[in-house]
Amino acid sequence: MYISRPKSSVFGKLVEFKAKCSEVPFIQNGLDSWCSMPPTFDAVIEQVLQFEVRSDDVFLVTFMKSGTTWMQETAWMLLNDLDYKGSAQLPLSQRSPFIEYHGIRPSFPNALKLCEMLPSPRLIKSHLPANLLPHQIWKKKTKLIYVARNCKDVIVSSYHFTKALGYWSGDNIADYVNDFMNNDVMYTSYWSHVVNFWKIRNKPNIFFVTYEEMKRNLKGVIERLCEFLEKPQLNDREMEQLLEHLSFDNMKENKQTNATAAIKQRIPNVDANFQFMRRGIVGSYKDELTPELKAKIDVWSKKVLDEHGLSEEDIFGKL
Repeated sequence: MYISRPKSSVFGKLVEFKAKCSEVPFIQNGLDSWCSMPPTFDAVIEQVLQFEVRSDDVFLVTFMKSGTTWMQETAWMLLNDLDYKGSAQLPLSQRSPFIEYHGIRPSFPNALKLCEMLPSPRLIKSHLPANLLPHQIWKKKTKLIYVARNCKDVIVSSYHFTKALGYWSGDNIADYVNDFMNNDVMYTSYWSHVVNFWKIRNKPNIFFVTYEEMKRNLKGVIERLCEFLEKPQLNDREMEQLLEHLSFDNMKENKQTNATAAIKQRIPNVDANFQFMRRGIVGSYKDELTPELKAKIDVWSKKVLDEHGLSEEDIFGKL
């Protein structure tokens, strides 16, 4: 069902994984690329690929640090009829499991088993590329939400995240940019991840949105998402309450959505300054990347996207 090959990296050991193209009908029109993951992922990949998908499941897929938690809480609230009491009682990670996380942190509970115990409708999170997701998603045309975030902000945010948690062991952000572009960071390659979902954005079971659109017009995104999830549109009072619940400040203060404390408690040697939710803005790269690094990333991105007749503006709008 899949093939793998080891590779060397400053991260330590990484393994590149790729599912056979025949299992994902659209992949022949996309970027049939490898995905870099820790060697421990090998223990769960077959379980992920063969995961039993229910007819009313909803999958949330993003490249890491692309607004995942924000959309997770948004979609969970809509799927569960604005159950504020339920959202306050359990961490988001238990309400919406991270399906492959046991393959990254084997000491953590197996999210695949948690998924089996959850009542329907389930909201299941993943950072995996299209060809490594459960194959039944494509056979059953399961609803899937995809959130994309502009490349430079992803690089900055994932640099702080992976370095603090020990997922990447380089020295500085310049080294990280090089490793990111060379697919020597977990979950890369980034552009194949985004472009493959961009290519299928108009399929009826795909909801494609950008972090930038969510920042510009979250109300409009929620209205579109209600339609996609076949849920009633919210009235003015419900919308106002949900928007307040989903504000960055409230999400950061909410112990059930902000995993900072839980991560520091469960993962040894986490950087003391680690923040699961850091800035939550569009354009954080502008004051965190040097002009030379910004130019380097732009040249790389343009080269990749030119092959598909795309530009960053086509996907994300004006940045």
